[in-house]
Amino acid sequence: MNPRTENQLQQYRILMLGILCALVALILLGRLWYLQVAKGADLLKDSETNRLRLLRTRAARGTILDRNGRVLATSRPQFVVMATPETLDKAPDAKHTLCGILQIRPDDLAAIFKKASGRTGSPVRVAMDVPLEIVAEIGEMRMRLPGVSVELDHIRLYNNGPATCHAIGYLGEISQEELDSADREGRDYRLGDYVGKSGLERQYEQTLRGRDGGKQIEVNAFGRAVRELGSRPSVAGHTLKLTLDLNLQKTAFKALGSQVGAVVAIDPRSGEVLAMASNPGFDPNIFVKKVKASDWSKIVNNRAHPMQNRCVSNTYPPGSTFKPIMAIAGLRDGACTVHTGVSCSGAYYLGSKRFRCWKTHGSVGFMDAMAESCDIWFYTVCRRLGIDKMAAAAGEFGIGRSPGIDLPGGGASGIMPSREWKRKQLNQPWYPGDTVNTSIGQGFVLTSPLQMAMVCAAVANGGTVYRPYLVNETFKPDGSEVVHTEREALSTVDASLNDWRLVQRGMIETVSRGTGKVCDLPGIAVAGKTGSAQAGHKGAHGWFICYAPAENPKIAVAAIVEHGKHGATTAAPICRSLLEVFFGLKKPVDVKESRANVSGD
Repeated sequence: MNPRTENQLQQYRILMLGILCALVALILLGRLWYLQVAKGADLLKDSETNRLRLLRTRAARGTILDRNGRVLATSRPQFVVMATPETLDKAPDAKHTLCGILQIRPDDLAAIFKKASGRTGSPVRVAMDVPLEIVAEIGEMRMRLPGVSVELDHIRLYNNGPATCHAIGYLGEISQEELDSADREGRDYRLGDYVGKSGLERQYEQTLRGRDGGKQIEVNAFGRAVRELGSRPSVAGHTLKLTLDLNLQKTAFKALGSQVGAVVAIDPRSGEVLAMASNPGFDPNIFVKKVKASDWSKIVNNRAHPMQNRCVSNTYPPGSTFKPIMAIAGLRDGACTVHTGVSCSGAYYLGSKRFRCWKTHGSVGFMDAMAESCDIWFYTVCRRLGIDKMAAAAGEFGIGRSPGIDLPGGGASGIMPSREWKRKQLNQPWYPGDTVNTSIGQGFVLTSPLQMAMVCAAVANGGTVYRPYLVNETFKPDGSEVVHTEREALSTVDASLNDWRLVQRGMIETVSRGTGKVCDLPGIAVAGKTGSAQAGHKGAHGWFICYAPAENPKIAVAAIVEHGKHGATTAAPICRSLLEVFFGLKKPVDVKESRANVSGD
């Protein structure tokens, strides 16, 4: 090869090597700039995350008490196994050992870690409420289990199970949607946390939850703690003292028995809810840990829908329990007087259409119409009254408006139909037959048991509709009071004292000599009203509302038994049971007798 050519080739190689070195240097400098400048802050954060661990100490959830200080929901200690996914992923033997101790499959552990993705460097709950034997075993093998620890936590305990489930509610693991919402609102939640899902647990989530504490530790390359850098104690949630009376609550749930229905008792002087039971119920304790498939199946396959709070969420035609509203409307607007009489032949004709009464009453006056629940009397009077005045009176009692109770959603509004309502909802005119049906709580009228308890309470106290409430007082962990709920009048029914006395007397006679005699208690004057509301081929719903003592009312009760047919034989005995316990005529049932009806039907 020509020396000159060889020299040129050598120079070319040196040049290419120089260019290559320059390119490598530029790439390294670019990468260094990217790591140090562009991603410097993020990488520093990741580095700190890998070195530092924040171990949370979860706050004990606030206690829920009844009006007499008896515990309805509390938190008890539990041991929780925590594991750091990044550390275990680098130690397959440790992962296998942990699965063996907890008796779970590696796939199950992987699924837990995947669900908790996004919390880099943070421990994840892998087992809750573990027994002392497992705690001891993990302690003995801690050198072989990097990134694994056992922490003392709290688990919810509902002392009365299904008897209080709908009012108190239950806890469940936070969903991604709830977590996203909490992040937007600046609330400190993480995947794996338990939050209120229904009832008071959900309504008062922020009050009950408390403030988590914890400690920040530095760890070595093996995930073991080197030193503690700082700590903050947890603060327990506030205590809720309710208006509920546990004795009445257990009695109400027991009285429903196997019947599907609901019962609500309130204080007509304030709106305090004394009892709220819906059947079938469920045991909220099954939700505080991972729900067993068998328990969940019993609930979701129950066609009676045990998780529905029938007291506040379900609405029904009120039937003849609606008649006290119509009686007040008729008296105050001049459609009737105490002397108004009607001849009941068992049927009322409107053109060719026939509206029946439940029996032939003959000559019926105001008191007879109330005591014997004569439909013909109310058909006649309400045709004179007209739907506009009927709707106005029902609206003053709260029908068609949410009660505003301190539960999620505030309770169903129900429906009080009117000309405008029918035109908007059905695009149809109002017919005279609609007025006739409405007068006895049928047709389009829908109310919840809570609303009918409010109606009964308003009749008892002479026209004031109070907002119902469950939480009476809220206390800090040190016992100091934070909030005391004051009674609140939602509306006042405009009627004279004489009008109220006539309707009250009619309800007293309903119990003393009429359809509600099953609630005639010795030595206590009870005022009430029976009702049966058509509900398809399964039979009518049975209703009963009452208050006592008639001369100085302290309790108002509304009960419904779905497809119970006759309120006098199904719903009224439930109300009697509550009155007997309230007035000390009988002892309350033992809490152990409370049970959930979770049959397939």
